[in-house]
Amino acid sequence: MSSKSLLRLELRVARALNEIIHDMKDPRLPIIVTVERVRLSPDLSRGRVLISSLERDVETVEILNHAHHYLQEELARSVELRRIPRLSFFAKGGEQA
Repeated sequence: MSSKSLLRLELRVARALNEIIHDMKDPRLPIIVTVERVRLSPDLSRGRVLISSLERDVETVEILNHAHHYLQEELARSVELRRIPRLSFFAKGGEQA
C-alpha cells in the first residue's frame, strides 16, 4: 500500500473512531475525547491511536484500551477494510502514536 493511500486510510479511521467514541455510553469517559492521530501498520494488523481529552487522559486511555474489541467491531461496520487493525490507545503527551 502506498504511503499516500495509507495516510488517507488513517484519516478515515480517525474520523470513524471519533464518531464511535463520541457515541459510546460509558459514563466514565470525559465529555470530550478526540482522536488526534491514527498510525496503521502497512499490513493493517495494528493501529496506534493518539487521543486527547479535557481531563483524565490516563483513565480515558485505560477505558478505551479495555473497550478495544467493541471499538474494532464498530470500526468494521463503519469503514470498509480488508483487515481490521488491533487498536491500542495512547494519550497525547504520552507515548507517540
